[in-house]
Order: sequence, then structure tokens, then C-alpha cells
Amino acid sequence: MMKDLRAHWIQLKAEYENRYKESFLEDFERSKDYLEQMKEYLLSKLKERPSDVDAICTLASVKLELGEGDTEYIKLLEDFLDRFSNEVDDKQVARIYTNIAFIEDYSRRALDYLTKAKDLKSPYVETYKALGLYYFPDYDFSKEKKNIERSNEFFKHARELEDSYESNINYGASLYALGEYQEAKKIFEKLITVYPDRMWLKLCIAYCDVALGNKTTAISYLENIKIGSDDNYDLNTDDIMEYQVFDAYYALEEYDRFLRYCTEEVDNEYYTVDWEHLYYVLWISGKRDRFTRLEEKNRKYLEGAIADAIVDTEYDSEKEKQETIESWKEDKRDFEEMISRIKDKQLRPEMELKLYPEYSCYMVDCVRHKF
Repeated sequence: MMKDLRAHWIQLKAEYENRYKESFLEDFERSKDYLEQMKEYLLSKLKERPSDVDAICTLASVKLELGEGDTEYIKLLEDFLDRFSNEVDDKQVARIYTNIAFIEDYSRRALDYLTKAKDLKSPYVETYKALGLYYFPDYDFSKEKKNIERSNEFFKHARELEDSYESNINYGASLYALGEYQEAKKIFEKLITVYPDRMWLKLCIAYCDVALGNKTTAISYLENIKIGSDDNYDLNTDDIMEYQVFDAYYALEEYDRFLRYCTEEVDNEYYTVDWEHLYYVLWISGKRDRFTRLEEKNRKYLEGAIADAIVDTEYDSEKEKQETIESWKEDKRDFEEMISRIKDKQLRPEMELKLYPEYSCYMVDCVRHKF
């Protein structure tokens, strides 16, 4: 069935793109009629074969593209499982569970569905990719090693199922988070032989070299990184931000290079209230005028935030108001302590360079990304 569904989708897509000279789904209003045609086609297939998993999963994705909502998407798939539980094998149930989990967006319900899919021995790489992504940010928040170990385990399994670029960078990122810098570097170096000018890979290798103490090699990679989005690739990780480069120079104690990237424009573009490493470099480098401007700017910002919180009337309760005010006051106290610490003690703040996996669609039957 899936072969026929894909063929029909490709036909509609070609008709659209020939007519409008743009990518299908780029414009919702123009794409809507073609999505409706696909929906009717899928409904007709389900009339012929009501228990067809290919058709119901594709229909759910099409209805989502039509804006029919997350609730309708989940209900459609859960109702299907209720009706045909005796006719659908474990592999297909795992597929549906993974599709439902995608809509639940890394919530506890998403984890429940993904765990059920895993327990059914899901053969889909999307299941293990999603589990790896679920535990990775949890580690970043809680710093519990068991979470990144779980993430690493799931990314490793995903890589075994599908030796793709994305599976490899996700696994490499989890190794890096575990402190396995040499092993992570091997993965990134192997990938860069296939994608020699991919900026994310250069950054990954540079970070590994920073951690391994290979200063010269790290700098050679950092100097060849272009800031901004990469026209040749479209993953989220392919967009390189300035701070990802200049933070590495800070970690290397290359403060002149740090300031060449971290210019005064950065002070206005980023939230720098808690950028202790920037204040530290400005202070020890004798950039006192810029230090003072940044200090006064952020102090004024925090004082304004406190004043706004006091006069704001859009609170659900007095308790919420007081908690918000106290939170801003705490930020102000932390800021003043940081400034005093830099001026009085000049203690060098630590810098943790972070690599992240690619957070992308893991719906098994996504018509936008998989068809």
C-alpha cells in the first residue's frame, strides 16, 4: 500500500510545483486543495481496507498538515488501535505509538508511548532517536549522568538501525556529553571526509580538541568556521552562532580572538546579564569603558524589569506577582555579586562548551519530511 500512497503524493506534488513554481507545502492556502485531494484518496483506501496501517498513519499526517489539530491526530490513531488491535502486529503498533509520541512533544505522555514502542521491539529508527532526544535535554537540565547514558544508548541503537548523518551526529553529541571526547571526535572526523565543508562538523571537532587539550588543532578548525546558516544544508545544527565560536576561544584562553568575535554588537544582540566570562575578559583586558557600558546597560535592564513586575496587573494571583518580583530581584542580586567578584577577585569563570543533537521530526509517516 505505501508504494501506491507515495506515488499518489508524488503526483500531486508534481502537479502543484508545475503549476505554482514553488515547493509543495510552502504556501498553505495554495497547498490546501492538494492536501484535501490526498485526504480523500486516503479515505477511499481506508474504505477498501479499513485496517491498513500505511493509510491511517499517512492520513493522520495529512490531516495535521491541514491544520485539523493535535487532538484529532491522536484520536484518529488511538481509535484505530482500539478497533483493530487484534489485526495489527507489534511492529505496526510500535509505529503508531511513535507517531503519537511525536505530537506529545517530549512530554511524559510522549515518553510513555515511546517506551511502549521500544518494549514492542520497534524496528523504526525514529523510536530510538526520539528516546535519545528525550533524555538528552533532561540531562542538560538535571545533570544526572544516568540520563545522558540512556540518551547515548538510544542514539547508539538508532545509529545501528540507520547509519545516517543525523544518527551519527546525535550519537557523537551524546559521547561528547559523556566526556568520551576522543570517541566523539572519531565520529565527527569520519563524517567530515564525506561533508568536508560542513560548519557544524568543524565546530564539533574543534570542541573535542578543546576538551582534549589540542589547542593548535582546535584553533585551526575555529578559524575556518563561517558564522550563520549554511546554504548547502538545512538542519538546525547547521546554523552556527557567534557565541559558539567565541566561547571556544574563551575556553582556550585566547582572549584577543574571543574579543574579535565577541564585539560590542554582541552586547546589544544577546542577553548578557549573566555572561560572567565576557565581563571577566573585558576587565582583565583593560576594556574598562566597554565593561562599564555593559554593566550599566544590564543594571538598568534589571531595575526596569523589577519596576515593570511591580506595576504589572496581568497576574493570576498575588502569589504569582510576588514570586515574579522576587525572581527579578534575585537576578539583580546575582548580577551585583558577579560584578563585584570580577572587580575584586578576578577569578576566571569556567566555560562549558556544549554540543547538541539534531532536534528534528521523528514522525515515522510524516508527509512533509518522509515522502
